[in-house]
Amino acid sequence: MNKFDIKNLTTQEKIGQTIVAGFHGTVVTDELRDLIKRYKVGNILLFSRNITSAKQLFDLNQALQKVAMETMGIPLYITIDQEGGMVTRIFDDATFFPGAMTIAATANPNNAYIMGDLMGKELIDLGINMDLAPVLDVNNNPKNPVIGVRSFSDDPEKVALYGVNNMKGLQNHVVATAKHFPGHGDTHVDSHLALPKVDKSLAELNEFEFKPFRKAIDAGIDAIMSSHINFTSLTEDNLPVTLSKKALTGLLREEMGFKGLIITDGIEMKAIHNHYGAIEATLMAINAGSNLVCICHDLPYQIAASDRLNHALETGELHMDTLNERVERILDFKKKLKPINFDLTYEDVKSNIESQATKQLAKQVVFDAVTLIKGNPISLKKNALVISTLPSATSIADEDSHNSVLGKKLKVSFESLTVIESKVSPTDAEIAQIVQKAKGFDQIIYTSYNGNVYQSQIALINQLSQLDKELHVFALRNPYDLYYAKQIKNYVAFYEYTPNSIEAVISYLKGELVPVGKAPIIYE
Repeated sequence: MNKFDIKNLTTQEKIGQTIVAGFHGTVVTDELRDLIKRYKVGNILLFSRNITSAKQLFDLNQALQKVAMETMGIPLYITIDQEGGMVTRIFDDATFFPGAMTIAATANPNNAYIMGDLMGKELIDLGINMDLAPVLDVNNNPKNPVIGVRSFSDDPEKVALYGVNNMKGLQNHVVATAKHFPGHGDTHVDSHLALPKVDKSLAELNEFEFKPFRKAIDAGIDAIMSSHINFTSLTEDNLPVTLSKKALTGLLREEMGFKGLIITDGIEMKAIHNHYGAIEATLMAINAGSNLVCICHDLPYQIAASDRLNHALETGELHMDTLNERVERILDFKKKLKPINFDLTYEDVKSNIESQATKQLAKQVVFDAVTLIKGNPISLKKNALVISTLPSATSIADEDSHNSVLGKKLKVSFESLTVIESKVSPTDAEIAQIVQKAKGFDQIIYTSYNGNVYQSQIALINQLSQLDKELHVFALRNPYDLYYAKQIKNYVAFYEYTPNSIEAVISYLKGELVPVGKAPIIYE
């Protein structure tokens, strides 16, 4: 029986194909097996909580696909947020790839393609066939609390250029997903926490936010993720885009001509859940035009959403023709997936996943991205102080577990260097203590971490700038400190706080790395 023919699917199998389920644990549990076998859930979303090693991840994915193929004869989409940089889910064994703004700072669009191609190859070898990347948001709001360096640039043309190159590399191996349509770059609210509202006109959106998505559609992007944002000129009844038929069907499908898969951002995010409820929103998203709904965390919601769709078919709130259209598109794309080889072992793919050559290429991109934005390259003095800001997850999209500890690495690499650590949001008393200590040094190096979000870092920079000392500020994530502290004389952007960027900082302090990167954002 051809299970890719919608006529051969039961109603429950159709419903299951629309759900993308996250879970807790690192093996196929009885609950997860039951979700696939009884509720016919056809797609899985992985987080770092599900991953302990590359081999474990490979074995998990093989086990998941085996349950699905025995149950339905249709492979799962196994998806992941593997953007690179600050949104990375796979830490051990595999390559730690650079993030979007890091890649753009190399001023070489081919790097976006190469990193996408290598990342896609590692993902498919690990058993992941859909990546929730690239980010095509244009980060033109320096106060944006959730996107920042996850975006390639504040220039829509540059985002389109690097994003499409990255997408093409990924799609050599996996389904790529442009996100977060029509753009999360000009918000000052994180949709994980609340419902953002953007009042831009349609003309403004066409000139800016839409451009990268239109270019990606023209280039054949397989999937697009909707944002949980109320764009007042696009949606009806103050709905977020994810729940808006006007936005997803009218604009994305009919006007823009997108023929791929529409997938929602996490439906349990507070922008949706607090206003509509995750279960009701699942039905609303399918009716609006979504093919796939991400229910990322809670099994009760996943089961209840499945039951709600069944009930909606009975009441006429959801028509079978609508469900069939959504699922047929999923099946058409799944037909193109490479058949799963259950005889394959981790040893068969290990050399690619743990490739030192790939790791070195990724590291080189991070080094090539380092940008001297203002001032002079550093020449480390004997009496120097490093104030190292401890990183923190800026949003739920981040992971804390990949954060290398810069302070410890500096102490090992430089015996004469004095290193103190500062919180991401230092108090007035802590700022006073740090400034007092800094008075005893000839040279001060301050590593910022999203000073645009944690403004007490800007207060600390301002006070350090008033000392008669040589101050260097290193941006280890969003490079927007200069927007708020224009008196900074020496400013270097590293764009991310990752193992490779930590090595770049050490190499720069040793005088071995000469910054050659070009800022992908405009400084006024």
